[in-house]
Amino acid sequence: MKTITIRLASPLQSFGNEATFSHRTTELYPTKSLIVGMLAASLGYRRDDSRINQLNNLQIAVRIDQPGKVLTDFQTVEFKPDTRKLTYRNYLQDGVFIVAISAHDKTIDKLKYALLHPKFQLYIGRRSNPIAGVLKN
Repeated sequence: MKTITIRLASPLQSFGNEATFSHRTTELYPTKSLIVGMLAASLGYRRDDSRINQLNNLQIAVRIDQPGKVLTDFQTVEFKPDTRKLTYRNYLQDGVFIVAISAHDKTIDKLKYALLHPKFQLYIGRRSNPIAGVLKN
């Protein structure tokens, strides 16, 4: 069994929590679903790819190196002509996390290569939150 670590840092991050149209909150650290989604994107798996289920078997641990602060973004959305709704989006600002991923040797080697050569752009939560700096620790 091998373990790799990755450093997750970005000015804004979002870790899925409550999600309604009017309010989307964030956890204070990366969730397993975020990490699995990021690994799936790096491997080139699309959302409906059944191979994603295998990634749920990975052993994952998160260390908080720099806790972030919650920022609330207020938006007015026009989804039909002359119809507007208010929405609030929470983000985490300036958090730094180290994620350890453990699995069998072949799986870790495959993930390590994929993280260095991702098939899809990697984000920390939402498309507006690309990774800042070096991913590999």
